[in-house]
Amino acid sequence: MEMISFKIDSYTIHVYAKDMKGGRTRWGDKVIYLYSGGRNVAQAVFSQEGFKAPEPYFSGGKIYFFAQAYQYPTVIDLLRNEKPVYIAWNPISDPKEPQDGDAFFYAGEESARHEE
Repeated sequence: MEMISFKIDSYTIHVYAKDMKGGRTRWGDKVIYLYSGGRNVAQAVFSQEGFKAPEPYFSGGKIYFFAQAYQYPTVIDLLRNEKPVYIAWNPISDPKEPQDGDAFFYAGEESARHEE
């Protein structure tokens, strides 16, 4: 599988309150839903302080980008101030982890195969 990237046309942001009474612990309290051509192509989920973010993955044609809380301002700044902005999935060949790869944002000229 080769690198897949999507040009981000729009996004929505969800910021969740800390659930103190429920039995479920929410490790990610900020989620950015990313759209390309009107289609949700990725989610960027940012951990709460003190929680570790899981590994990113690609599933069902979507990129799932997970990051620590301190990276949220950088991603928001990129989305608001750079054009064009892309999110990409770059698979890594690892026999121990067949679904392994990297998810990342980049700005600038097209340099990879794009699905829009």
